[in-house]
Amino acid sequence: MARSSSPSEPDPALALSPGVSRGTLPVRGRDDVLLEIDRALDAPAVSVVVLVGGPGIGKTRLLEETIAAARRRGWCRVIVAPTPDSRTTPLGALTDAALAASPPLLDAAELAPVLLGSHPQYWITRLLHDGIERAATSRGLLFVIDDLQWLDAGSVGAVAALMRTTVGMPVTWLIGTRPGGTDAGQDRLLSYARDVGALIELEPLTDAAVREIGGDVLGMPAGPVLADALGAAEGSPLLALEMLYGLSDENLIDVTGGTAEIVDSRVPRGFGASSRRRLAAVSADARRVAQAGALFGRRFGLPGVVSVLDLPLASALASVDELLAADIVADDGTGLVFRHDTIRDAALESLSPSLRRALGRAVLEKRRAEGVPAAALAPDLLRFAERGDDESLALLLDAARELAATDAQTAASLVARAAELAPATERYRAEIVELLPVLWAGGRADEVAAIGDRFSASLGGDERARVDLVMARLFTESSFERALEICDRALEIPDAAPATRVQLLAVRALNCANAADPEGLRDSIRRGRAEADDRRDLVALATLDASESVLTFYESRFDDALRLQRDALRRIADSGTLASLWLPEGLWMAFMRNSLGECRAALRDVDTGLAEARRAHNVIAEAFWMMVRARVLYDLGALEDARTQAEAVLDLASELQLGDFANATAGVVLFRISLHTGDRVLRDQTRPLVTALAEGKGLTRTGRWNLVVEALDAGRFDDARALSSLALEGLDQPAPAMTTPADLLDDLLLAEVCLGARDTDALDRVRVTVAARADANPDRPAVQAVELAVRGLADRSESLLRESAVLCRAGERPLVLARVLEVLAAVLVGDEEAARTLTEALDVYQAVGATRDASRVLRSLRARGVRTRPKAASTADPAGLGLSQREQQVADVLRTGATTKEISEALLLSPHTVVTHVRHIFAKLGVNTRSEVIEILSSAHD
Repeated sequence: MARSSSPSEPDPALALSPGVSRGTLPVRGRDDVLLEIDRALDAPAVSVVVLVGGPGIGKTRLLEETIAAARRRGWCRVIVAPTPDSRTTPLGALTDAALAASPPLLDAAELAPVLLGSHPQYWITRLLHDGIERAATSRGLLFVIDDLQWLDAGSVGAVAALMRTTVGMPVTWLIGTRPGGTDAGQDRLLSYARDVGALIELEPLTDAAVREIGGDVLGMPAGPVLADALGAAEGSPLLALEMLYGLSDENLIDVTGGTAEIVDSRVPRGFGASSRRRLAAVSADARRVAQAGALFGRRFGLPGVVSVLDLPLASALASVDELLAADIVADDGTGLVFRHDTIRDAALESLSPSLRRALGRAVLEKRRAEGVPAAALAPDLLRFAERGDDESLALLLDAARELAATDAQTAASLVARAAELAPATERYRAEIVELLPVLWAGGRADEVAAIGDRFSASLGGDERARVDLVMARLFTESSFERALEICDRALEIPDAAPATRVQLLAVRALNCANAADPEGLRDSIRRGRAEADDRRDLVALATLDASESVLTFYESRFDDALRLQRDALRRIADSGTLASLWLPEGLWMAFMRNSLGECRAALRDVDTGLAEARRAHNVIAEAFWMMVRARVLYDLGALEDARTQAEAVLDLASELQLGDFANATAGVVLFRISLHTGDRVLRDQTRPLVTALAEGKGLTRTGRWNLVVEALDAGRFDDARALSSLALEGLDQPAPAMTTPADLLDDLLLAEVCLGARDTDALDRVRVTVAARADANPDRPAVQAVELAVRGLADRSESLLRESAVLCRAGERPLVLARVLEVLAAVLVGDEEAARTLTEALDVYQAVGATRDASRVLRSLRARGVRTRPKAASTADPAGLGLSQREQQVADVLRTGATTKEISEALLLSPHTVVTHVRHIFAKLGVNTRSEVIEILSSAHD
């Protein structure tokens, strides 16, 4: 790229700050930064550079230099240049830049329906990923974001996802931002960028660099007086240029002996280190025009300002001429724009609070009259909306709806402000109540109940009950107890309609099941069925069926549980709802089958649900089915595929903000895989997820139990026993005592904990529980196998453990078989038979890739005098590259030059899963780019 001694031509696509520069000058004093950017551009795969600095420090100039270098290389350039108004224009700056890129990354016709559909951020991210991949196939791509602090939340989320998923592509991300002033989403993006790339804090330029700028502007070195005056710029390129151009404009430069010097040692009238001083130097009318313009935004039109200030046109034109002459604003042909953000900020700060409010209200009304979208007015609405202003209240609610899908926090703030200003009358109550889920999604759960109560107070009986129904469903995600309180309150409303009551009882049943309250659950089911109408209440009855299925499953009545869930699915089908989109109840059948050892049948259910969710373009349902799939693959012993699926789920869950359910399924799968494989990096990544579950409210038992498994795996029996108190308390309750959903193997592990800690009373409790379950389900091999294993462990019975092993060999869970074989070997008397048993366990562990488990068994064999070496992991890769079967399939399609989308469609995988497979292929082959993968595969097949 161009070095500091050579100017570069601006890119025609660039739409950054107009600044104060006249012509393009070389970059001075930033050789180290330019070198870092050079390295990023030369990197064969994704690279990230973030420039952090205050206004005027030169971020934009460095971005311009890099854009010019990318243009000379023939790269595609995407330039995202948000303004302060972009924060409330969902995905606007990002999609505008993608449409303006050459070639465009998005197609306008393809974009329109996505923006109007559900989850626009997710789908636009997918479209952008495809566009980036197409553009980067034959050349590099530079993705520039200037002023990240102004980018809207949806765009920030999309960029963060794209940084993670454009793996192996020649994409350079270059971001400029100010220190501080960023929100949580932007902070997360910057943290990720710091971890994977370079985050550079731009320091003030040295005096020597500032003097070089003087020489560039004036065409000759600065004399001593001018050089001393330039020191007042304090290392800011912006202020140095202001001084130099001001000196030139006012003819205060004298050339003597080949140097430039200040005439009469005076600095120009227009120069000042403070933008406030510049504004103070203009007339009162000109300053008022600047203040009103600043309230409109970084860019503003003169007619709007004239209207708001009620200025005579001649006076307004004279004021604009004065602002142009003072370099406070520029005229770009479409309107007036502040020369720099510092000047606009100074204009806003110069307004007194009362004047700012009055003028702000006038600007808000003018922008509304011009038809500006409600979401774009959100900041002004939050500041200037008043009680009794029906139009502003309506706009607050409209803006909340527009922003809900891409910026939940701002949307929630708008709802809360509307609720604060709106009277609890019929005009507003329905709209406020309708938006309670937005308030919840924006992290303001504490306000949901209070606002709901206030606005439902004046409603009729059934309307109040339906408000409570909405709130109870929301609280089901976080506080089962609060949801139950709301349901009970609503059920006491005398005028609640029968259909509403049945739905409330169904939600109550769900929360009783979650809260491990079997009596409450039975009561809710009984009352719900008594009041339900088979034709009217199909969905509510389906929820009651599913809730009762959960109860009967944890009562160990498995056949009844399966029957009830089949009834639930039939009702859902009759209601016209697709079962695969009925969440989370629609997942329950697959979970049950998997828990009962019918893993392949469960996988068929999952794949059917996943295919239907994809056909329906329901990304939430797709994510939930992927969570179940990760669990099923793990139980089948397909550890590598399970890991890939689980990692893809967590990536997707991060984009969709799915929370604890993703952690309790995919996160736990990854944690357990880390224990089996000894992958310390993976364990460090996933242990915080498990700890958060253990310390939370809803899934405490799941989190605590996985910490038990970790302690058991490390041989810390006393720690494991202390952590297992909740599991033991839940053994005789019709609720999951350990993992959600239950895993029969957990009973054997709990028995090992009790035996290792010498707690015979607790061990007896485990034995009684599994015996009762086996008695109730004599025809279920997986149930019988675990009961035999627990009893064999407790009694040190070779015969019982052998029977268990026979059943496990015929089953579908290799990790359970290997564990039972280890327990059997520990009680066998003869070393020869124990060695054969351990060797079988070793073969199983090695076949599934459980390397740490295999190492444990190897140590046991050596203790018995048996010397053997670990076997090489089996692979379906004919080229001997160590790829799994699925990775080989992905690699084969990738070798043809296919994009992620094309691989996804060819192999019926989600794009996130494809990206995860590609990451694994890179790691195994020791490469960073797709082109290197293609080269290796081509050589291997020659």
